[in-house]
Amino acid sequence: MLRFLAILFFANGSGNSANPEKSLRLLCNLLLAGLFVPITVSAVLAQSSPDWSGRWDTFWRDGAAVVEFRQEGSSVTGTYEPGSGRIEGEVNGQVLRGRWFEDQVSGQLIFAISDDGESFTGRFDTGEWWNGRRSDGAGKRLIAGDASPRETLQSIVASVNDFLLGGDVDALRFARTLLEFEGGEAAANTLRHRQALLWDIIDLSTFRVYDAPPRPEADTATFTIALNGTEASYDLQFVRANDGGWRLLVEDAETLSAALRRYLNALGEPNVAAAKTAMANSPRGVMQRFLFGIQDWDGAGRKAVLSTLDLSMLPDHLHSAEGPLLADYLKNVLDRAGFVFLQEIPNNPNRTTPYIHYAHPVGDIVIARMPTEDEDAPDRWAFDAETLRNLPALYSAMQSLPMAEGIPPNQPLTQFFSLREHIRDTSPALLKRAVVIENWQWLSILVMVLVAAVLVALLGLLSPKARAASDGDAADAPTLESKGLVQAARLTLGSLILVWGFSIIGIIETPLAALHTLVSATAVVGATWFAVLATGMIGTFFQRRAASTVSYADEIVTAMVIGIIKLALLMVGLLLLAEIVDLPYEGVLAGLGVGGLALAFAARETVSNVLGGMLLLTDRPFRRGDLIETHGQLATVETVGIRSTRLKRLDDTVMIIPNAKLSDQVIVNWGLRARRRIDLSIRLTYDTPRRLLDQFIEELRALILRQPSADAKDCYVGLKDFGDSAIAIECRCFVFVSNYDDQVAVRSALVADIVDLARQVGVSFAFPTRTIQIVKEKD
Repeated sequence: MLRFLAILFFANGSGNSANPEKSLRLLCNLLLAGLFVPITVSAVLAQSSPDWSGRWDTFWRDGAAVVEFRQEGSSVTGTYEPGSGRIEGEVNGQVLRGRWFEDQVSGQLIFAISDDGESFTGRFDTGEWWNGRRSDGAGKRLIAGDASPRETLQSIVASVNDFLLGGDVDALRFARTLLEFEGGEAAANTLRHRQALLWDIIDLSTFRVYDAPPRPEADTATFTIALNGTEASYDLQFVRANDGGWRLLVEDAETLSAALRRYLNALGEPNVAAAKTAMANSPRGVMQRFLFGIQDWDGAGRKAVLSTLDLSMLPDHLHSAEGPLLADYLKNVLDRAGFVFLQEIPNNPNRTTPYIHYAHPVGDIVIARMPTEDEDAPDRWAFDAETLRNLPALYSAMQSLPMAEGIPPNQPLTQFFSLREHIRDTSPALLKRAVVIENWQWLSILVMVLVAAVLVALLGLLSPKARAASDGDAADAPTLESKGLVQAARLTLGSLILVWGFSIIGIIETPLAALHTLVSATAVVGATWFAVLATGMIGTFFQRRAASTVSYADEIVTAMVIGIIKLALLMVGLLLLAEIVDLPYEGVLAGLGVGGLALAFAARETVSNVLGGMLLLTDRPFRRGDLIETHGQLATVETVGIRSTRLKRLDDTVMIIPNAKLSDQVIVNWGLRARRRIDLSIRLTYDTPRRLLDQFIEELRALILRQPSADAKDCYVGLKDFGDSAIAIECRCFVFVSNYDDQVAVRSALVADIVDLARQVGVSFAFPTRTIQIVKEKD
């Protein structure tokens, strides 16, 4: 990447027929509008066309330059440095078309300015991009001197960092003035190649800028830089210029290429890109990702910054909340510790010892190797946990020290530092640490507790109990479930307010961190309690609706779904509690497994009943209201639950049978019959004539078939037998009725009709009689 940067900063160069009058007026208005709108739009566009005049920071694939544009009417001219180039073009709306000129070479360009006039997007020549943004002036630079080789080297390295962190193209222009090319000026492509080779060598090397020659007596000086972990080195050469300043000498391409080959051979890498990729996992790579990520915090930088921190001392659920706060602490400490020269940080990924970037009696800034979870993956480098643990105390010890020279001002990454900086500006006395934490933090805790108490009290006033008491309506008295739901909501609300507040004021990184853990656990308990109660209340509603249906499947499914949801909520709550108190998931899951096994043994009957309910759900041997025969009893099905079934016998007694036993028994469902049989035995007296018997049987059959629900296909009527005191007539028929009540009604109506029929025909029903003959014995 720094090769690319080297090229950047070292670069040289409808109608109405009913009313005709109205239609005509409308047409004229439309014509006028059609003429007026384009004129108006054109005028607005002409007035709002942005002005290209001013200073621009521009970038293309292999270079960067500061462009000065001047616009007169539609004509735009400009110059750019480095390269001593110029631009000429014409503006049409928001598009600038023209040509660029540099070193007797020229090409075409096209730029399109943004609506706000603060940036442009463009192409040049064969379509390569050339973009820019308005410059806000030179950024804050660490060193702007060349009085010694040390200052010159420091200025060059700092300028690159300034460009990388702040995007200041002026820094690149300044660095270009500190170079001296061996053999004098040459073609721009040749110079770019030599500059890229030199910077690759510098970028791969590790050196301390302070070790460069301070003020040599001679007009030349040499400073040896080396490849960390190898014997490869390179001598940077400095020469005194005519104005007395020092310049870094850029040697010929052959010498630079040979030195770079020695570096790559020592590293065992085929090219510079592969070498830099391998060095990305090193102390320097960690610092570089951290500093660059800070500048792009709202984009992909946040993830890059957090990857440089060893957050193993925090529970996983706090990484996203506490990671940014620790990064903010670290940024503020580094900004006060001194300007960071990346080339001073080792870039050897195989380094065996930690790199101590900053030492302080309160704590050190250390980048160390961290083992990865994947045994085959290499160890990663990161700011170690001890460094992160000491950051709050280290910042407190350094907060009075101004930021180091050359550090551009940045906005805080977190609300904590924004709030703290505001307090520092308004009431510095609140930053004093009285007991454990700072005074403003104690004051914030008090305010948050009061706010939580007020909101919890207001939530209590909205509860059904409070409304019923205020209205004096005993009918609105809340149930136990609603009372518990309100209490759970109050507990959750109060805890969440404190959890949010504690994270804002940074209490998690203080000795009072246990207080944050406590309120977090309370919030989880309250939320789980609320969710379970709410699920139960919703389940009750659906259970009542299911009870109003004929099928019992709705009840079983509803009961099982509600039970599963409650169990899942409890498990999630337990896992969240385990994470909050930093218990390993494996232990919690193992505990749940052992507890579940013990519970299964203790509740095996309940489990079997639940499984029996599932069998009844899948087989569906009866419906609610069906008359069934089981366990030698006739009973009507009332309700089917997840554990047992409720039956009502014909004598109005209730039977509750566990589902496991019911599913194992033979179930005779009288309620599933499409038709029901009626058997009658009619007894007529022996003195009934044959003629009347035949007439009675024939009209009885016709009587049965006239019944609305009778099955005409199955109807049997005839003489059956000689009884003790009567002639028996058998009557068997089938009627289409759905339940026992209808069957009794049809049977009752049929018997009454038979009585009437007997009177009409003139036959009599027999009743039991016995004849006794008394015989007198002879003497």
